[in-house]
Amino acid sequence: MTPTEGAHSLTANEFAELASGFGSTQAVQRLVVAQSSIQRELLAAVGQFGPQYDRRFAAAWELLTALDETTPDAVGTVLAHPYTRVWAVGLLNDLYTGAFPTADVYHLEAVVAGAAVHAGVDLRVPVPVRSGVAPLPTFGMLRVGTDDRVQIDTGSPEDLDLVQPLRRMTATGLTVTLEDTDPYRTRPYTNTGIHPTDRVSRDQVWAWRSAFVGAIEFIDLHLPGYGPGLRAGLRAVTPLRSNGTNDRSASARLAFGAVGLASHHLAPAPLGLLLIHEFQHVKLGAMLDMFELFDLSDTQPRYAPPCFVHPRPIEGLLQSTYAYLGVCDFWRTYRSLTTGSENAEAEQQFARSRTLTAAGVEQLLTADSLTPMGTRFVELMARTLTPWIAEPVDHEAEAIAARALADHRSRERALSPRPL
Repeated sequence: MTPTEGAHSLTANEFAELASGFGSTQAVQRLVVAQSSIQRELLAAVGQFGPQYDRRFAAAWELLTALDETTPDAVGTVLAHPYTRVWAVGLLNDLYTGAFPTADVYHLEAVVAGAAVHAGVDLRVPVPVRSGVAPLPTFGMLRVGTDDRVQIDTGSPEDLDLVQPLRRMTATGLTVTLEDTDPYRTRPYTNTGIHPTDRVSRDQVWAWRSAFVGAIEFIDLHLPGYGPGLRAGLRAVTPLRSNGTNDRSASARLAFGAVGLASHHLAPAPLGLLLIHEFQHVKLGAMLDMFELFDLSDTQPRYAPPCFVHPRPIEGLLQSTYAYLGVCDFWRTYRSLTTGSENAEAEQQFARSRTLTAAGVEQLLTADSLTPMGTRFVELMARTLTPWIAEPVDHEAEAIAARALADHRSRERALSPRPL
């Protein structure tokens, strides 16, 4: 199994598109190709460092390499599933320490089975049972019996006995999975306040699908700079538990193409905001896999990002500021579509988000931690933001933004002895 040749590159224009906060189909597709190469490198490492003495692991690896020689696209489909990388990295870390759960080792069988089904080859292969279920990546949960593995015939995908089939959401030119079955979707959020939901009910699926279609239509109509990138790179939406009052969202650096969303009221515009916000993180995470934008040794939480109360390292500051660029653009646009109290709220959110985004950009450019390429990246972010700063807002919105900035400056002063 070999990486894709020549995958880690962007043209100057593509770099500029992404750094500016947007990204064409071609630019984001370049990120997709690079991620595919990384996935293959990780899987090759799993094969190299995994327990070859284990018969089940060795048999699964042998079949996977055979499938990759004859039907590489089928293998690539499973590798492109966002949580395959989460599994691979976790297993490699555990193999390095010497303490690895057998469930993670044998998940290779499930990966192979998923690839075989996509390949359409007529095989009988096992899928391991874990915690009473048998997850088949990109398909869902298989019905289990009394054995520790479920045997499936991969030549007939329509005959798979899926007790929890993976559901999908389709908008114009974009189909994504509503990911509520993969066991590794929870792994990136261990020991955090973020919790992916259990199985989404049928009524909730219809609500998700309706809101998703509306969100993509909203983005296409009002924020078209983000639509091409979403279509090129978004693969899965993972429902998160809501606190019942606020929208929430999250993304994981290792899960390229996936965004976690929780909307207490599923509606097109709010869901559009969450999609834009989290896909900013997805794009930047992929770029950080390709380019060194800052000093990688700068890992101390000594920066005050726009949207976090607690300090973060330089990567957190860059991620937060870049994501807020999209948030700012949403509120900038949305205020022109609303009236009354909703308009006042949008105006205030725009004023606040642009002020904090500008503060994040300033912090980045004075941090002495960016590489020359990173400096260019942030300067292009600033170029997008500059005309938005000049747009007028009402006095109350200005006052709210000023208070937010004062609070931000206070947090900065607490983190640095330097005068600001």
